[in-house]
Amino acid sequence: MRALRLLLWITLVVSLPAWSQSKIMIPAGTPEDKALAEISKESDQDKRVSMLEDFVKQYASNPSAVAYGNWQLSQQFVTSDPAKAMDYGDKALAAMPEVLDILQTQADMAQQMKNYAKVVDYATRGGAVIRNIDKQAKPDNVGDDDFKSQIAAQKASAAPIYDYFAAAAYNAMASEQDSKKRITEIERFTEVFQGSKLTDNANLLAVATYQELNDMPRLIAFGEKSLAADPKNASMLTLLANAFAEDPKGTNLAKADEYSRRAIELIKADTTAPAENRQITEGFAHQILGYTLMRQEKTAPAITELKTAAAMLKSDPAKYSITLYRLGFAYAKDKQNANAKQVLAECETVDGPFKAAAKELLAKVNAAKPPVKK
Repeated sequence: MRALRLLLWITLVVSLPAWSQSKIMIPAGTPEDKALAEISKESDQDKRVSMLEDFVKQYASNPSAVAYGNWQLSQQFVTSDPAKAMDYGDKALAAMPEVLDILQTQADMAQQMKNYAKVVDYATRGGAVIRNIDKQAKPDNVGDDDFKSQIAAQKASAAPIYDYFAAAAYNAMASEQDSKKRITEIERFTEVFQGSKLTDNANLLAVATYQELNDMPRLIAFGEKSLAADPKNASMLTLLANAFAEDPKGTNLAKADEYSRRAIELIKADTTAPAENRQITEGFAHQILGYTLMRQEKTAPAITELKTAAAMLKSDPAKYSITLYRLGFAYAKDKQNANAKQVLAECETVDGPFKAAAKELLAKVNAAKPPVKK
């Protein structure tokens, strides 16, 4: 996360990307401008704070003055009292809720304070401002082509800020320890940053959080809504298939089967992602399909899928570990003990989550009596 920005003192105009909703204007020569010029000369912080508070009271009917005065008050306490700084920043936003620079500095402070809910709040509000650039009304004195060019320029200038807000919100959500708070934050993120570079990451976090909360109905609703917006999203198909396959109740194994197969076909057809990434993603989808088939008592085709997955996942120890364990389990279930022993012994050598489980299962296979030949 980037460091907190300390703003320079500006007395004439504080201007952001040129759309009216996100710009503070203090015209030169106005009483407000002259008052700010006097405040800027004051070197004593306590006196400067007092003067700024008087400024905000004196010009309470001017939203730009109130927003700018509280914004500057916020900067006086960034280091000494971040909570107070954030409070003044909120007062600035109450006067002008769509000023991106204020939203950005508030997000910065909330990051430093590890107030993750606040980070997501400021970031999503900022992202919404940028997404609404397209909704501006065209001024009567501006031609259609010129207006389209202005909108395009505004969106281009705002793109890095939008990416910053998305990253700040995602990092905050990923750091949030309270699952219920995290899911609320993810839902806000999804509303504003759907289609951003971090959409797949947020989807993964959402599915994992719903699983953590053991809330399959909301997981399904979230996933289906995401797929409705993007039916060819192989990542979401894979995530949902995995959640359905892992669900102890097993009520959605048919969907796990369908979604994993759809994901495999989409991944194979995608030539844009690096080959290694595609291989791991496809391999994981084959592993999900294999486990789904095994849970449906279709052991032979499950072994085929798990063998395919194992060949593709050797470069990812965590995924390779789970695949080998499940392949070994499937072999043992099918009374192919020699194959089970070989696969489980290899799983023991992989530094992954199923290392201990593989050792335990291997001991059981070794202790089992060989199948009687007919």
